Amino acid sequence: MHLLSLHDVGASVEGRTLFAGASFGLTSDDRVGVVGPNGVGKTTLLRIIIGDRAPDAGRVVPRSGLRIGWLPQEVALPDAAAAAIVAEGDPLARDDEVAALLARLGVPDDLRVAQASGGLRRRVALARTLLAPSDLLVLDEPTNHLDVDTVDWLEEELARRRSGLVLITHDRYVLERSVNRMLDLDAPAPDEPAEVWWHDGTYSSLLEARVERAAARQRSTARARNLYTKEVAWLRRSPKARGTKPRFRVEQAERLRQAAAGDAESQPLELGTGATRLGDEVFTLTDVSLTRGDHRVLDRVDLGIGPGERVGIVGPNGSGKTTLLHVLAGQLTPDEGQVKVGRTVQLAMFEQLATAPPSGASALDTVLDIAAHVPLKNGERLPAHRLAERFGFDGRTQRTPVELLSGGERRRLALLHLLVAAPNVLLLDEPTNDLDLDTLAVLEDHLDGFEGTLVVASHDRYLLDRLTDRIIAIEGGHLTEHLDWAGYREQMLAARAATEREAAARPAPSSDSARDNAQRQADRRRARQLEQRLARLQQQRERLFAQMVTAASAPQRLMALQDELTLVDADIDRTEDAWLEVAVDDDP
Repeated sequence: MHLLSLHDVGASVEGRTLFAGASFGLTSDDRVGVVGPNGVGKTTLLRIIIGDRAPDAGRVVPRSGLRIGWLPQEVALPDAAAAAIVAEGDPLARDDEVAALLARLGVPDDLRVAQASGGLRRRVALARTLLAPSDLLVLDEPTNHLDVDTVDWLEEELARRRSGLVLITHDRYVLERSVNRMLDLDAPAPDEPAEVWWHDGTYSSLLEARVERAAARQRSTARARNLYTKEVAWLRRSPKARGTKPRFRVEQAERLRQAAAGDAESQPLELGTGATRLGDEVFTLTDVSLTRGDHRVLDRVDLGIGPGERVGIVGPNGSGKTTLLHVLAGQLTPDEGQVKVGRTVQLAMFEQLATAPPSGASALDTVLDIAAHVPLKNGERLPAHRLAERFGFDGRTQRTPVELLSGGERRRLALLHLLVAAPNVLLLDEPTNDLDLDTLAVLEDHLDGFEGTLVVASHDRYLLDRLTDRIIAIEGGHLTEHLDWAGYREQMLAARAATEREAAARPAPSSDSARDNAQRQADRRRARQLEQRLARLQQQRERLFAQMVTAASAPQRLMALQDELTLVDADIDRTEDAWLEVAVDDDP
């Protein structure tokens, strides 16, 4: 079913053209991933699609009566209970449906949103968006602030829905598994308008197309070709332990690999660890316990991490991933137990909200203050400005004062500071937040060859699979070890199935106990909500009748109004049925 069309749409910000000439249609079968560098106009395009922003050129033509579900990056929510806010999405939803959705997203249904963290507020907004009936679901970074288990569930939820889908995300597994078309906003050069490219297929298909485009227009050809080709090759060689290997065009990957071979500028950097080599010990935790408030974050934990190990830390939000990293870094002292750190450890930690602080100096000067050269694994030394170039800082940006950089650029600069310092142990806390896919690819490309010890807490399953050799899961104060993400997911699903079996085995409550006073109060509240909705729908119906009288001499307009009236009548019927059900159930 056709949903909407864009015709030669363009957008500008402060006199700079973001993109132009965007023309495409969306149907209910389309599941579209939107990608491109930070600042290229991805969010602006989504706002144009939903009608929240008018295009500076061209036009958008939606289907009459199109229902759009919208999740922005920044959400504004009223000061109310989470359950009440989510129920606004669909007044026909029962209280138990709302509670189940909130529980699956890890949000207490009695949570007062004004007192909630930004992550919890975003989960409430996501729940409201998912609950609302929609023909087109438009999501801007829906995986932000979600743990790996919840992102996995969201993938399944998106696959279940039959509406059209448009989303921005840096989660490459979502792009590989949940979309069937890719929309790539790709700027030929800094400060130039982005070109809008369509590709049928998933993330790996997009990478192949980017390689061909880069080769065709000779824009940093060797470096781009190698980077994208390496990612495609990694996707294709995924080990059996990570699930069924997808069928891709192996011959094309081999041809691209050969085309990239032999160009020194395109080769990935293997970062060294400075003058100090790691000894035999890095971290040893023995019988460690730590309590924060009333929460036992670590409960008699034993953990050993050796030289050269690459460890991923996963677990539900609030389970203690960041706390564990802070214990390893010596920033937190446990209540009990012993933390032993090797004598040769030179540690650097990238915090979850890390950004380069404003200093008045240029971006490059802040890097040079740390080191003028970066040691490589092969013994060579790379000038720091060359590493900065690989992280997207061209000559102009390198000369820009730090306080004038965007938030994403300052976060990239903080990562660069970390790598230039040449530590032999890296602790990374959610390093993928606010990084675009190109920067993520560069970061992973460099960390692939890092010879020190790497410990990374992340919800990015792709990064975990690519960079780590084992997974440590933390929940309820305890640690469990897994070979990879697939093994961790299998264990989670088994535990969830066991819990559901136990719940099903419990005797059902009697009808008298089920219909307690709290349920009656909930039904009365729902009846009042439905009455208010009926009143609004009846007003909308009357307005449509008045518009149809005015449009009697315009057949096309009259048909569009009739279609909209049919949808409103159907909504009235559903609402009345739901109201009757509550009213009958509430009779004594």
